[in-house]
Amino acid sequence: MIRTFIALDLPPDVRESLEKFARELKKADAPVAWVKPDRIHLTLKFLGDVPEERIPDIREAMERVAASTAPLTLRASGCGAFPTMKELRIVWVGLCGGRESLAGLARRIEEALVPLGFKREGRPFKPHLTLGRVKGRQRLRALQDALLANRDFAAEDFDVAEVVLYKSDLRPEGARYTPLYRAALAGHPEVSIEV
Repeated sequence: MIRTFIALDLPPDVRESLEKFARELKKADAPVAWVKPDRIHLTLKFLGDVPEERIPDIREAMERVAASTAPLTLRASGCGAFPTMKELRIVWVGLCGGRESLAGLARRIEEALVPLGFKREGRPFKPHLTLGRVKGRQRLRALQDALLANRDFAAEDFDVAEVVLYKSDLRPEGARYTPLYRAALAGHPEVSIEV
């Protein structure tokens, strides 16, 4: 079995901006397990443990979706916490720009995988980049204040030209992500409504 997910990669300059932003939040000295910059990605669909012989079918589904999807432009922007700022467990940065196109891409991937036996996600798609996971309750007020003070955070625009199937190996020092397959977005540009 291979633990897998489908995601979008981030370019190095965006990762650098996120790392710099996380350094600001770390000043709150709250008990957060911060995600290493090279591991930050935008998850489109978590697949879980998959038999290795199913990977070619997943690749084929990704290819079909990617071939009919135009490249898009996004921007890491804003910040917050899940489930709420009061009950924060996950610290995140949001996305703006082609959000409608992004939601459409996630929906088409979801639909392409249903015939392969993958269940539809029960929650609505909320595109975000996870910066850290809260591990305790100390100094959370300082972290909340830091998030509120930096809610206007914005990185540079970045182009998305492919979707990536990742293998996830859970290790004591954190998960290691290995790309198994990359499917290039090749569809014609769509008219998108900015959100």
